[in-house]
Amino acid sequence: MKCFLGTVAAWMLLAAVYGQVGPAADNAYLQNAARVLAREYSSSDISYLLVDLRAGSTIESGWPRSKDPIPAGSLVKPFTAIAYAESHNYRFPELTCAGGSACWNPAGHGKLNIVRAIALSCNSYFSQLAGNVSAAEVAGVARRYGLAGPDLTAGPEVLAGRYGEWRESPKALAHAYAELVSRRSQPGVREIIHGMQESAETGTALGASRSVPGIALLAKTGTAPCTHASHAPGDGFVVLAWPAETPHYLLLVRLHSAPGARAAELAGKMLRSLESQR
Repeated sequence: MKCFLGTVAAWMLLAAVYGQVGPAADNAYLQNAARVLAREYSSSDISYLLVDLRAGSTIESGWPRSKDPIPAGSLVKPFTAIAYAESHNYRFPELTCAGGSACWNPAGHGKLNIVRAIALSCNSYFSQLAGNVSAAEVAGVARRYGLAGPDLTAGPEVLAGRYGEWRESPKALAHAYAELVSRRSQPGVREIIHGMQESAETGTALGASRSVPGIALLAKTGTAPCTHASHAPGDGFVVLAWPAETPHYLLLVRLHSAPGARAAELAGKMLRSLESQR
């Protein structure tokens, strides 16, 4: 957390130098954001956190008990990937997804690299990747990003976000992704950020970009076991950060009884509602 706050403080200093913090228009945007989201997206099926990355603060929370750990699904994949990179000279392999029960896409994704694997949230790629890194190494990376991390006995599929065993609080996930995008130029992280941009352009988060075609996004989707009282097979998650080149805001969304791609569509509509207030 100290690293996160230090990073945000550095961003605020740079932004102040270039006149990007404090304009009246931006203040109005922040003030309107909370009202818009509370008015238009108050369904019990929708949970969200909107974060101002420059200030390091939550603008609006529509997520009751956001400090309670829940299954994080594929949102943990980037942190497993960073652990792999750190122990393999920052070189990611090309791997083949044959589909079947090894991936959410039964037809498989074929051969893909880390960028495409992030963009498509390929379970098979990340399970194979996690087979070459220890749970302790992944837990160490997770803690550096403010996460609780996986159990030290976790196997490769759990490290890839499957089965709902790796749990994190929504607050911690939002802050971890804020830290991730702040390190976007670092080896190992850079490839993940490229994958998040590709996810928004042609991958599982394409639905978000279709709602805001004029805004370049970074995105990561996920699907995890449902924890709602009205139980469903799964809930969809997405993290959006924008603008992609130098993110100012981050939106974490969960949609009840839907896959991650549907959560991305919803998040895109939420962003469109926010942008309409400018």
